[in-house]
Amino acid sequence: MKEWLTIAELAERTAIPEPSVRRYLKIFSDFFTYKGGSRGKRFEETAAKVLIRIKQLYDEGYQKEGIIGFLRKEFPMIISDDNVTDSENKDATPTLATVEDMEEIKQALAEQREFNKQQQEFNKVLIQKLSEQESYIKESLQKRDQQLIESMRQGLKEQQAVSEMIAASVQEKKASTKRSFWQRLFGKGD
Repeated sequence: MKEWLTIAELAERTAIPEPSVRRYLKIFSDFFTYKGGSRGKRFEETAAKVLIRIKQLYDEGYQKEGIIGFLRKEFPMIISDDNVTDSENKDATPTLATVEDMEEIKQALAEQREFNKQQQEFNKVLIQKLSEQESYIKESLQKRDQQLIESMRQGLKEQQAVSEMIAASVQEKKASTKRSFWQRLFGKGD
């Protein structure tokens, strides 16, 4: 069964001052498994090994980034579940990533990159097809509009011709009516 230690117990086991233990736990939190809330937080017993290694690396003159590099090679990292809400996470224990997990993550990232690349290619083709379709629609609408305008012009010309014929007919009728009237009035024949 796993043993869970408080910060004071970790400081006692590692012979590292408690303020330094707190600082290490905060700075390198991805390498520590814990349970409980902020006041009652307890760390897995393996935290002592990590703390001792951190102190050793600081003593050798390494800075935070260098220490993180060593820790990544030597110890598993915590994988956090972002889908867990804070109320669900009170008693949850973070999961440590093993070397196999990291390989799976690398593989998944490679697959995701390949998928993204394929998706980008698909998007390019789709955008090109949509542009072609948009051009076709614009051309079709222009042709239809031109045909409609031409049809309306033709209809207007026909209406105008009919109107002119009616006007001429009315004019003729008036002219013939006038002659008949004059003829009747004066009784003259053509």
